[in-house]
Amino acid sequence: MRLRPWTFVLTLTLAAAAVPALADPLGTAAQARVDRIAARQMSLQHVSGLTVGIGRNGRVLFARGYGLRDRAQRLPADAGTAYDIGSITKQFTAAAVWQLVQQHRVEPNAKLAHYLPGVRHSSQVTVRDLLDQISGLQDYLVDKKLFASILASSVRPRSIGYYVGLGANRPLLFRPGSKWDYSNTNYAALGLLIERVSGETFPRFLKDNILEPRLPHTTYLANSLPPGKDSSQGYDYKKGRFVLVKPCDMSWANAAGALGSTVHDLVTWDGLFFGRQILDAPTLQIALTAPKNRPPQVSKDTANNIAQSYASGWMHGQDEGRRLIWHNGGTIGYRSMNLVYPDGLEIVVLTNATTASPETIALQIARMLYARNH
Repeated sequence: MRLRPWTFVLTLTLAAAAVPALADPLGTAAQARVDRIAARQMSLQHVSGLTVGIGRNGRVLFARGYGLRDRAQRLPADAGTAYDIGSITKQFTAAAVWQLVQQHRVEPNAKLAHYLPGVRHSSQVTVRDLLDQISGLQDYLVDKKLFASILASSVRPRSIGYYVGLGANRPLLFRPGSKWDYSNTNYAALGLLIERVSGETFPRFLKDNILEPRLPHTTYLANSLPPGKDSSQGYDYKKGRFVLVKPCDMSWANAAGALGSTVHDLVTWDGLFFGRQILDAPTLQIALTAPKNRPPQVSKDTANNIAQSYASGWMHGQDEGRRLIWHNGGTIGYRSMNLVYPDGLEIVVLTNATTASPETIALQIARMLYARNH
């Protein structure tokens, strides 16, 4: 089934005016169920620490940490713990591009060559192709040397343009616009486009136009949190024990995945984004609507059986008959999930474990909450 993202946005907008059952803070029984879900999944998935945030239309109803954010110092994860959020960053990057569209500084259907003429294949790829992951550009993470250096925490600081070239200088996987394939190169190229059009660095543009002052705990790069922040250490789980992931330079993730954040900020972000505080209503509708001539591009989260299509940094799908919109993220040592329903329910799960499935945790919490209200 092809979902209509514009219908989702309209439904979510109308829901903001209603007073749904979950608008009240979660009761003790529901909180206890969330605690049990978190505890069980942490054990099954070998997660050191995680934080769950539940909100409605941008208002935090519940935020709680579980386990340890730093095992060496025995520091607990709490409601304010910051984590790398990986590819959830793409939501922010796409929004920044659409802000430039609103300002008539970018045309989404224009060829990338209009903005980045030096990028290979740019005369064949449109800005919209990048936003919706249908460009055919190969993911720069397929570069074996780069990936090995990331795993070894020895990757060197590089510009966004370096990573764009690393992916774009390879042959196209398919004719742009003919298929769907998830590629971090698409969003690195969007970050470079933002820099060229705005005349600012990508971090500065993001900070000035989206992050400040509304999202004070969301930072770029993820591992450059200011002193005193409630940050977490990343972990893997090998041979029955947690192994600290050595921090590395996060410029490799750039506009595709270099943000760090908290559940409070991400719930707030969801409310701002769907509440038309980041983009105006017409732009938001266009951003989340698949063009009519776009090829079918439905992939599958096999672990949770969520059908999905993709538009501007958001995946659209359904679970147990309920429509949802979401994006997950992952860097070395971290996994994350940002999940939104048409009635305004928002569930954010952030973890400091490579082995985690925050998608499973978020969906189990959502199913429990909806079952509780029927």
